Amino acid sequence: MSRTRVLAVGAVIGMVVCAGCGRAAGAAATAAGSSTRTAVAASGTRASSAGGPGTGRPGTAGRPGTAGRPGTAGWPERRVLRENATELAGSQVLDQGAGALYALVPVTLATGSGPYTLQATDLRTGRVRRGASYPVSELALASGYLWVYGAPGRGGRLVLDEVSPGTLGTIRSVSVPVSGVPGPAGVTPGLAGSVWAGEGRVLVRVSARAGAVLARVTLPSGLSLTSLAAGPGGTYLYAAAQRLRPLGAVVQEYSVSTGRLVAQSGMGPLTWAISGAWLTAVPGGIWVWFRTGMLGQSVLLRAGSLVLRSRPSEVFGGADSPVTGNGTVYYWAMGSAAVYGGGALWVTTDGGLVACVNPATGTVRAEETVTAQEGQLAVMLTADQGADAASVVVSVTGYAGLVTIRPPRTCWN
Repeated sequence: MSRTRVLAVGAVIGMVVCAGCGRAAGAAATAAGSSTRTAVAASGTRASSAGGPGTGRPGTAGRPGTAGRPGTAGWPERRVLRENATELAGSQVLDQGAGALYALVPVTLATGSGPYTLQATDLRTGRVRRGASYPVSELALASGYLWVYGAPGRGGRLVLDEVSPGTLGTIRSVSVPVSGVPGPAGVTPGLAGSVWAGEGRVLVRVSARAGAVLARVTLPSGLSLTSLAAGPGGTYLYAAAQRLRPLGAVVQEYSVSTGRLVAQSGMGPLTWAISGAWLTAVPGGIWVWFRTGMLGQSVLLRAGSLVLRSRPSEVFGGADSPVTGNGTVYYWAMGSAAVYGGGALWVTTDGGLVACVNPATGTVRAEETVTAQEGQLAVMLTADQGADAASVVVSVTGYAGLVTIRPPRTCWN
């Protein structure tokens, strides 16, 4: 089962779109060096639900289609950097401010496991710097550092390797005993130069300066963490977990400084989640998405109470059906992902839909179908109004790699 990943770190919107991406843990190794990759600068077109290449998606009741109308130009795009199959399979974070794309790349796809080599690509020159190799497959950028994390072997311990983005050198390794079903939930910024990380049933706050564990939270038995997100403004920490018996998911809200439990979601739509849920924090709330089987749903919850902030309509036409069409930001097939930035929530789905959403109301401001190719995994990376652009990694016929697109101005708050 594909697992979507959200990474919010830099100055533009970005997503990864690839077919059959997968990662697993493996043995440790070391590597170093550099090389140069070829950057490209060519415009492309995309298919849309309106039926023509490069056209925007028409509006529907309750979901304004301001990205464009049938027969009008779609969101312009530019190809930036090609990626190969192993790079597409790696966990990636984009720091547009530094002009760097970081990736934890499997040494080979043949075994379906590690080790995984850390690399940084300069988006201006194409130069690639390589760091060490690691037995775990997850990568995050938080509180000024790269974090390579996961549970090697059979689990039982969460390993956090803190890495300098400038040198790619490992600064320190933190190992924390954990309990519950193994599976890394993520790394997200904390207060005062710290990060929160989760594995199994355990949440820990770790100092980025010293590696000390500053706080620890253990979830009740019967839960297994799947995602973490820190609220804008540094007030709340959100955690999503899978219910093992019965199935379903739960979202919990904690004080980001102490780890004190503030609120817990009711079941509601989360009753039907089969593999936990994933999170993106927005001002005053949390965007939650989850699989219900081959299909999936998204909801917007209110901060402080975790009750539904907006309830999407379950009535939609054929083009908006996740079964017969591209779906919507609320109802989709196979996978979805999201990131907050520039005053908007940015959502993508495996059907190729990209949308900017009002984070206060859940209303779609504009949307576009990036590609009509099926079976893709889409992951948003970054968002910022200053660049007035979106960066995406796509895998379509004839091209796989980083692409920038320009959404309409109605997307930005």
